[in-house]
Amino acid sequence: IKIIELPTTPSRAIQEIYTGQTINLFIGVTTQQWEETNLVIPIPIRRGILSYRLLAVHKKNLHKFANVSTLDDLKRLAGGVRGGWATTKVLKNNGLSTFELTTLNGLYNMLDNDAIDYIPRGINEIYGEIEVRNLTDIVVEPNLILLMHAPTYIIVSPSEKRLAKRIEAGLEKLVANGKLKAIFYEFFGENLRKSNLSSRKIIPIPNQNLPKTIPFDRDELWFYNDAEQAFPK
Repeated sequence: IKIIELPTTPSRAIQEIYTGQTINLFIGVTTQQWEETNLVIPIPIRRGILSYRLLAVHKKNLHKFANVSTLDDLKRLAGGVRGGWATTKVLKNNGLSTFELTTLNGLYNMLDNDAIDYIPRGINEIYGEIEVRNLTDIVVEPNLILLMHAPTYIIVSPSEKRLAKRIEAGLEKLVANGKLKAIFYEFFGENLRKSNLSSRKIIPIPNQNLPKTIPFDRDELWFYNDAEQAFPK
């Protein structure tokens, strides 16, 4: 495996993977466009955790979220997003108010300066992002979580059909022997405990760009079906 540092947007990454000249493998949230142009391995390697978005907010603005319980309520607040995020398109398609920047640091600076109301981030992302930036006034909103289905797939160039088959076979072995699940909890278990997901109000946000081929019927692929966890789907 050779890691190529290639700062890029998802739209450019799609083209880079399609040609297979600079990179032939990408890990990201699947979309209809990805699946139409490249080979996707239909196994969510993060077991669906990125579908659940917590809200980073300024602690002085926590009161703004006290009566938020629906998508329409959330539309009255301003979210910060990055251009090119799969999340960005989903939020815009659902009529939410968004401010786009090119960097995550810029978004957190806007939030810290009270220029936006929230940043939606994955359970696996939000705690570390706040901690590493030492933002003492930024907290995780305690009662809400957004549900936008966003499976993370390994995506392979169409010129690498053999590689795609080998990766899929390997991932199926990891699913069958429980190792993918074990790795998931090794890396994300603490954040799941912090999130207290089962006590939060879930606000569903439809993802119109979600492919029809997502294997939701395979319970073993998704963390919210794990017997030891009381997480709702």
